[in-house]
Amino acid sequence: MIKVPTKDGSFTLKSEKFNECYHSSEGALTETLYKHVLPGFEAVKKSEIKILDICFGLGFNTFAALLKRPQNSKLKIISPEMDLNLIKSLKDFDYPEEFNSIKNIIDEVIENLYYRDENVEIILKIGDAREVVKNLDEEIDIVYQDAFSPKVNQELWTIEYFQDIKKNLDKNGIITTYSVATPVRCALYKLGFNLYSHSSDKIRKGTIASLREDLPFERVDFEEKLKRVECRWFSEN
Repeated sequence: MIKVPTKDGSFTLKSEKFNECYHSSEGALTETLYKHVLPGFEAVKKSEIKILDICFGLGFNTFAALLKRPQNSKLKIISPEMDLNLIKSLKDFDYPEEFNSIKNIIDEVIENLYYRDENVEIILKIGDAREVVKNLDEEIDIVYQDAFSPKVNQELWTIEYFQDIKKNLDKNGIITTYSVATPVRCALYKLGFNLYSHSSDKIRKGTIASLREDLPFERVDFEEKLKRVECRWFSEN
């Protein structure tokens, strides 16, 4: 792993296996907040919120969700991750100063792959995210779809994978992702999701998908897109 600085002063790592960084150069913390955590909590307002964080990686999404947890809400976060060695190495990672207030939680998650108190439960599942999703017995409110890109990790962007996600998603739930790739949006659209994009001057637009038609985000006119391109998606077959 190669440590890489990003524009907002936070650090990410570059995976030699996938030849990609875990975050964009725009900022590891900025991307986490504005593409995942803040849109998720803006759309889902419940006293108990269940989050599926695909994949845990450096833990930014999970840990930032704790910092931004809505007042009087309880969080349950489930996150698959293939690389146990990566997780164990995070005890020496240079996290943003904003995470200092939850260092005790970070340390416990890294050590035990689990944390729980009266308001928060975090469960890390070591293994293939596809299998975790298939065997998930939870109704999820927010999915952080933050795997490595379809270019290098296509299996976590197939229509079959998103079908399994949909089976576990609450009817008012949402999926957040940095990807705006046409095959990704085609798969979500084919499965009946409405497509949105968050509006922020902090970072480039990503994609928000939901079965809801009333989300407070910019609607993506995918019907207009289909007049210009053929809708194809990644598939396991």
